[in-house]
Formats: sequence, C-alpha cells, structure tokens
Amino acid sequence: MTIRVPIVDYLNAAPLAWSFLHGPHRDLFELVPMTPGSCADRLAAGDVQLSMIPSIEYQRIPNLLIVPGMSIAAIKEVRSVLLIRPKKPRPIRSVALDTSSRTSVVLVTLLLRLRMGLQPDLVSHPPDLEGMLRLCDAALLIGDTALRVPREEYEVTDLAAAWHEWQRKPFVFSFWACRADSGLPAHLSTVLREAKEWGLKMRSRIAEVYSRSLNLPHELLDDYLRNNINYDLGSDHAAALECFYRLAHESGLTPRDEPLRFLAD
Repeated sequence: MTIRVPIVDYLNAAPLAWSFLHGPHRDLFELVPMTPGSCADRLAAGDVQLSMIPSIEYQRIPNLLIVPGMSIAAIKEVRSVLLIRPKKPRPIRSVALDTSSRTSVVLVTLLLRLRMGLQPDLVSHPPDLEGMLRLCDAALLIGDTALRVPREEYEVTDLAAAWHEWQRKPFVFSFWACRADSGLPAHLSTVLREAKEWGLKMRSRIAEVYSRSLNLPHELLDDYLRNNINYDLGSDHAAALECFYRLAHESGLTPRDEPLRFLAD
C-alpha cells in the first residue's frame, strides 16, 4: 500500500519530514504539499491516511490516533507564534487572525478571554502584518512569516511563553495523526521516529537551506530549531494537551474533549 502523506513547507516542521524528502526514507511515502489546515481537512475526508495536523484538529476530527513520541511543541518561548501590536498600542478591541492557523487561533482566544479578560472581535485575515494592523488593534501571526517580523518595531507577545507563564506547561502545536480505521502498518511509529532522529541531526543543514528562502541568518534559524522548537511528545506534553483541550471545550471552541489515544508501536 502506498501511503499518501501531506508535507508542510514550514521551517519548524522540516526536521520531521526531511528524511522523506532528502534522506534514508526518501520515496517511502507519496508526498503531497499542503498547508497545515488542508492537511487536517484531507485527513478528515480520508484522502490521506497519515498527516501532521494542528493539535486542535484532534478534537474536531473523529476517530483519530496520535503517533507517539513526536510533535512540534515549545517548552517556553516559541518565537514563531506571536500576538503583535503597534508600539503605541490601543486597547485590544479586535484581533486579525492568521488564516494559516487553527491551533494558535484557539490558543490566542483562550489567552485573551481567560488570561487577559478580553472579548475582542476576531477577524480572519491573510498573513500580512501591515494590512492586519490597519484593520485591527492586534494581529496573530504564525510560522515563517512570524519569524520575519522585526520585533523591535512592535509590541510582541510570544503565545507559547504566555501559555507557559499561565499553565506552567509546554504547548503542543501539532503532531502526526492517522485515522484509527486506516489499516496502516504496525511499524509506522518506528519509521516516523527514525525519520525524526535523522532530521534532528540535520538541523544545521535545514537552517542553511531556509536561511536563503526566508532571508534570515543561519545562526538565528539553527538556534530556533534547537532551542525554541521541541520535537518530543512525552507525559508533560500529554498533560499540556489535555489541559488545552479541556479549556477549549469549556470555552465552546471545540465540539468534544476526546481523551488522547495513541497508535500502538
């Protein structure tokens, strides 16, 4: 069986997929380039059997299993999921939400409502910071676009750091998941873990490649991959997910609070 796997061209996801593109697991899967939201939609529709999905989509797509041992997470500061305001900020009455995001939209909503006591209007907007701040008092940006923001020009809140200050837990942005009825081979978890370990050894090379496409220094991106993005999925991560899911469901942002179910090794 040929397994179709979506691939997202974000720097933070690259170490988990690099082996499938350039390493010993090349040609193992049929790779399909997609945005993060599209990955979840295709998995929900059954068009793909396995996908890296925004973590919030686990509560929106029924009958999923989480691949154990790996995720895209942050222990504290993440640097690429930001709430951005002008240097002379106005009260936050409206927030432009990056249309690339699903998990971070829920995270910023929880922080605004439960941590900051605010109920601003939330407006979906393409990830264009200038346009977002013309329309709204603040903007949510994620991923490579957020990494390019000149922080000295804005008031910036790192949402993973804000979550950690609030809950004293890491934050899990995405993970590998598959449909429970997909019939994937039993050794899949092992293959994905091997790919992860190979990709982590290639972080300097990945940073070099992305430094050219993002026009950012290699050293900054290498440090980001090593010290801001965490690729584990252990007991602390699971507890953080359970907390995030509970708060999201209690706030009416998800239809269910499904317990974590993992793919067997």
